[in-house]
Amino acid sequence: MTTPPPAGARPAEGAAPADGPAAEGLAAEIAAGERTDTRAHRALARLRARLDSRPWLRLTYKIVVTVVGVSVVAVGIALLVLPGPGWLMIFLGLGILGTEFPAVRRLTDRFKAFVMRIWHRWRERRAARRA
Repeated sequence: MTTPPPAGARPAEGAAPADGPAAEGLAAEIAAGERTDTRAHRALARLRARLDSRPWLRLTYKIVVTVVGVSVVAVGIALLVLPGPGWLMIFLGLGILGTEFPAVRRLTDRFKAFVMRIWHRWRERRAARRA
């Protein structure tokens, strides 16, 4: 079962076409994670509308998101030299920051397109070796 792309979605920059069920599975999984028609997204939209109606509350929310996002990134940086999932924490923190800052969102979108290009190249090379 495929899910429709989110409203306003554009294809990933430089993404190669899907080559086989595994690539389609990855693309479908990413698309499912980006869906915006879920109950949680509707609840968050209502919360965002309430926050936007009170400027002081909006500022407080933005400060909290910034502190949490930067803290998660800082923990991720520390985990690069300590045992733990450093890169995962860094990308999680960037995802948190991307909810409030468009520049960070663009950075994560570019990174996602880069990962998809690498994934497709790896799949093509693997398929060529098998053939």
